[in-house]
Amino acid sequence: MKYFGIEGAVRRFEQLDDDLLSLVPFEKRVEMTIVGGTALMMLGLTANTRLTTDIDVMEAALEMNGLLGRYDMNQHVTNFRFRLPERWFERRQKLSFEGAVLDVYAPSNEDLAILKLDAYREADKRDLEDMVRSGELDYGLLETIINDDMELRVNYDTKEEWEVFRERYNEFMGFVRNVGNEK
Repeated sequence: MKYFGIEGAVRRFEQLDDDLLSLVPFEKRVEMTIVGGTALMMLGLTANTRLTTDIDVMEAALEMNGLLGRYDMNQHVTNFRFRLPERWFERRQKLSFEGAVLDVYAPSNEDLAILKLDAYREADKRDLEDMVRSGELDYGLLETIINDDMELRVNYDTKEEWEVFRERYNEFMGFVRNVGNEK
């Protein structure tokens, strides 16, 4: 297993873009949406020391079929799609990568925080702490998304699952308040 940071991710995007040049007319743009640690790194939401072993690709143009695995890109992240808020696509953001034909997107910072709250492993908790310290989260928007039953609650099958998510969110907001008090 090989770990890489931002430079490694950009190199992989460049290699994919080069491959796509032979498959896609130059005037056409193809898109993919990434989530996970690579998205956080590319958006400057985690510590510069953050490393990953793959790039989680949630959506990719058909032209990329068969290519992603060459560059440590993983499409086995369907669980992310089911937990993203309903209007995440309207909030997604283009990453700074400038490919000849490839555009790379990520969900909004707040939608990425929701995914991290849903997974809530130790690495996710560290990522959330880094996101808070980055100063790049809109807590008002995050609260609005979470409190809109048709935006997020609808993605949780049981009352118990939703209550677990809310407990994680409340714990996270406690951390946010503590960081605010440290300043």
